[in-house]
Amino acid sequence: MRRSILLLTLALIAAACSGSGATTTVPQATTSAVPATTTAAPTSTAAPVTTAPPDTTAAPAASWSFTGADGVTTEISDTSRIVALNGDITEILFELGIGDSVAAIDVTTTFPEAALQLPVVGFGQMLAPEGVLAFNPTLIIGDQQVGPPETIQQLRDAGFPVVIIETQATLAGVATKIGQIAEIVGQEEAGVALAERISSDIAEAETLAASVAESPKVVYLYVRGPQTLLLFGMGMPTQAMIEGAGAIDGSASTGVFGAAPVTPEALIAAAPDVIVLPAAGFAALGGEDALLAIPGIAETPAGQEGAFLVYDEAYFFNLGPRTAQALTEFIRDLYPDLP
Repeated sequence: MRRSILLLTLALIAAACSGSGATTTVPQATTSAVPATTTAAPTSTAAPVTTAPPDTTAAPAASWSFTGADGVTTEISDTSRIVALNGDITEILFELGIGDSVAAIDVTTTFPEAALQLPVVGFGQMLAPEGVLAFNPTLIIGDQQVGPPETIQQLRDAGFPVVIIETQATLAGVATKIGQIAEIVGQEEAGVALAERISSDIAEAETLAASVAESPKVVYLYVRGPQTLLLFGMGMPTQAMIEGAGAIDGSASTGVFGAAPVTPEALIAAAPDVIVLPAAGFAALGGEDALLAIPGIAETPAGQEGAFLVYDEAYFFNLGPRTAQALTEFIRDLYPDLP
């Protein structure tokens, strides 16, 4: 059920979603800066090349198979030209030490800096086959958010290996995701080491949060300007981050599943002490004054105290290799008196 909630929610915001901006700080909260990025338009940025699938008549190389979350088993023999269709997947590939094999990314990639120099195939959740085929990939990796299904099938029918992994929405799922991607690209040993390190760092952050007696209510307000305002609740990666920080997800506690339109009644019921927003959306909205003008915001404890935290959305809830770093930063922003 959690997966279907997440997929329905991401479909709802797909048309408005794009890469995130830099972290911004507002009164009552401090955040460390995240490198600013400029997101490419959702089209291919390189000249088309031949779209023929990898040559299978050459001398056979070592190969292995992986069965994805969609039940499709893919044969993999060449990882020299990878197209990554999610920002967290891109980050994991670079952390595994094979960033040089990434040929193209989708617009949700905002880190690392080296990845931002790569061409963009478009938006993974609204994918056109031509944008991917232009790079003649030897391997395409995405998660269950990627679509539409017809595009994935077209790529497979053309002979290109496409692996779909499960979308993860929990802190424990970070290690699972890393392990799966490492297996897909034949880097199991590096994957084990990375997963263990990130899991240890997440556990350390959770221990830090457990040392605080208070449990503030926090809501994640997804904003893309005045026309796109959503409360994220149960089943979203933001719930994992909020609860991992020892806080209460105000939206989830009032029964919000996935994402729900923002209403004064929903905001007042959630009664957040802190509101977290994506930095780019906060800027597009017009900043704190515009936020306070949204009906219901000023009536919340967060609105009355000006307790707003803004982060690059990929940094905050992509649940990739930077999860522990982001969680620790979030915890220290929530509890500024921590030593």
